[in-house]
Amino acid sequence: MLWMQPEMKQLCTAFNKLRKLSVCGIFVEFDIIWTTAFLVAAPSIEILCIEVWDHDTCGWDENYNRKLLFADRKNPEWEMDSHSSKNWLLKELQISGFRPLEQQFTFIRALLERAPNLQTIVLKGDIECVWDCVALTRESLFPKSEADQEMVVRRITDGKPLPRVIFHE
Repeated sequence: MLWMQPEMKQLCTAFNKLRKLSVCGIFVEFDIIWTTAFLVAAPSIEILCIEVWDHDTCGWDENYNRKLLFADRKNPEWEMDSHSSKNWLLKELQISGFRPLEQQFTFIRALLERAPNLQTIVLKGDIECVWDCVALTRESLFPKSEADQEMVVRRITDGKPLPRVIFHE
């Protein structure tokens, strides 16, 4: 389990007045539902920025033993507390490195269920890497055409009213 789970009470105290939170460098193949733990610990967050990254080992010296560094990469496991009736104050969600992947749709839909004040969802394309490295995917999967963007909105909404969705490449 994710390290935050046993320390949730301490996190609540530390994050009590937090209004904006950025969680950066989440590996693209990982589920991102675990980041909702921050919203549980800091229900006053109004802006949540998530950065999904498809670069493996950026910034590391090529001669460094990558296997030693990255052998234990694990997809965090997390279950949302679906019985809690407490709603979050979240007003804006930003996802950088957005891709039309099921785990990202699931994450956004989960936020919509618990964040009635959510007004804006900003979906951004890949972040340009400042290091000379190789991304896992060469071509951008960001929805560029109007048809692709409409498909994304349909997948998110699942027939429900939706806040404004902004696509920003």
